[in-house]
Amino acid sequence: MRALCPLEGGRPWVEVKSPHFTVRTNLDAETSAEAARELELMRQGLLQAWGGSFDPPGTVEVIVLRNRRELSEFTQVSIEGFSATMAEGPVLVMAGHSYALSEEGADISTQAHELTHYLSQFALVRQPRWLSEGLATYLETIALKPEKQEVVLGAKHGPFLDIARRQGWRTLDELWEWDRRGPMSSAESQQYYVSAWLWVHFFISQHAERFERFQKRLMGGEDPRVAWDAAFHGVKDLAGQVHAYALGTVPMRSPTITAPLLPVSGDIDIRPLEPAEVHAIRARLFLMTPGGATPEERLEKAEFEMAQALKEDPGNLTVALLRIRNTAEPEEQLELARELVGRRPESGRAWDALAQALDAAGYATEEQEAARLRAVELIPDNVAAQEGLARYYARTAQPERGLAAAQRALALAPGNASVLDTYSTILFQLGRCQEALATQQLAVEVLYEGTPVRLSQTVHDTLARYEAVCGAAPSATSPIGGE
Repeated sequence: MRALCPLEGGRPWVEVKSPHFTVRTNLDAETSAEAARELELMRQGLLQAWGGSFDPPGTVEVIVLRNRRELSEFTQVSIEGFSATMAEGPVLVMAGHSYALSEEGADISTQAHELTHYLSQFALVRQPRWLSEGLATYLETIALKPEKQEVVLGAKHGPFLDIARRQGWRTLDELWEWDRRGPMSSAESQQYYVSAWLWVHFFISQHAERFERFQKRLMGGEDPRVAWDAAFHGVKDLAGQVHAYALGTVPMRSPTITAPLLPVSGDIDIRPLEPAEVHAIRARLFLMTPGGATPEERLEKAEFEMAQALKEDPGNLTVALLRIRNTAEPEEQLELARELVGRRPESGRAWDALAQALDAAGYATEEQEAARLRAVELIPDNVAAQEGLARYYARTAQPERGLAAAQRALALAPGNASVLDTYSTILFQLGRCQEALATQQLAVEVLYEGTPVRLSQTVHDTLARYEAVCGAAPSATSPIGGE
C-alpha cells in the first residue's frame, strides 16, 4: 500500500538547521527545534571525553522519524536507528520517540553511539575496531543533566555486563583480530561488541593512565599494536584481571566522568519541507536502511517515491541525483548528469554528479577536470567532491595537483577508508612510500562491517602492493598532514 503523502493526511515535515546538525523530521516544529538543540547538547557532552578544547569541523545530517514503527517501514526490522556514510557525508537515522533527551528515562544510546563514531574519527587518528566500538558503547550511557549544567560519561552498561557474566567474553587477542573474522552470526557479533565494552570499561577503571597514553599515541598516528605495547609494557595477566573485574571479585567501580555542560548557543533555523523533498527523503531511506529487503525491492519502492517527487517538482535536485546514481548504464548516467548541470549550473552537487558520470563512462578528460574543479569551488566542504578531484589527478598521474584536495578530504573525513585510499595513492605517486604505506594501513583499520565489498578488496589489495614495494612502515609515522 502506498504511504500517504504529507498533503494527504500525513504529518508535515520540517528541516531544522543548527550549527552542527541538519535535522529533517516529521516531528512537530517545536519538538523538531528542541531535538536539534538537544543533539547539540549531546555533541557538547560527548566532546568532554576528549577535553573541552576538542571541536571537530563539519555538520551531520539527521533524519528523525516519529517512532520505531515508522522507521520499520524502511527497515522491515525493529531498530532504534542506524548510521550511514553517503556521498553527501554522514547520516544518522533514528526514531524520535525518545525526545526530549533531557526527559527522565529517555533512551539516547543509539544517538550517542553513532555520534561517538563520527566524533572519535577526528580525535583518534588510528582506532582498532575493538577500541572504536568499545568507546562508542562506553559513551552511549551518557547522562545529560542540563539543569545541573553537567554531563556524566561512562556509567556501567547493565545489559552488556549481564551478557558478559552469563555468556562470557572474547579475549583481547581475539578482539585485535575482529576485522579478520569475516561474517559472523548475530550472537557472535553481539559477543564481540559486549567484549569491546567490557575491556574498555576495565581499562578506564583499572589502568586509566596507561589507557590514556595508548590513546594519545593513536592521536599521533602511531601503529595501534606498537602504541599498545608501549603503553601497557610490563602489565601482567590482563586476562585474569578482567575476569576478576567482570565477575565482581574486584569491585567494579564505575569509571564515570562528570564534566561541565554549558547551555548550547547558536541559531536554529526551521523551514517546512515541500512534498517533493519528503518523497526524496523517503526514497533515500528505502535505498540506504539496513534490513532484509533485496536491492530490487528497495529500488522499486524508491522509484515510486522518486516518481511522486517529480510529479510535485520536476526539477527536484535530490531525486535527479538519486536517478543518476541508480542508473545502470554509464552513457545514460552521463546524459542525465549533463541535463542536470544544464538546469542547475549553480549546484556543486550537480557538477560532482557530472564528474562521476564522466568517470564511469571512461572520460578522463578536461571536461571531467573542469567539472570536478567547479564542484569543489561551489561545495568546498563536500568530502566526495574533494576526494573526487584528488582521485582524478591520481588517475591522470598528476599527484602534485591532487595533494591539496586529498588533504582537504582527509581533514573533513579522517576515518573514511576511501578518502585514506585516495590520499595514500597520491603519496605513493609522489614517492613518499612509507607515508603511503602507513596511510593505507590506516585505511584497512577503519574498514567497518558495512563497507562495500569492492572498496574493502581494493583497500586490502593496495596495502599488499605497498608492502611489497615499500617494505615495513615506521611504527610512529602519521599519515595525517604533510606538505
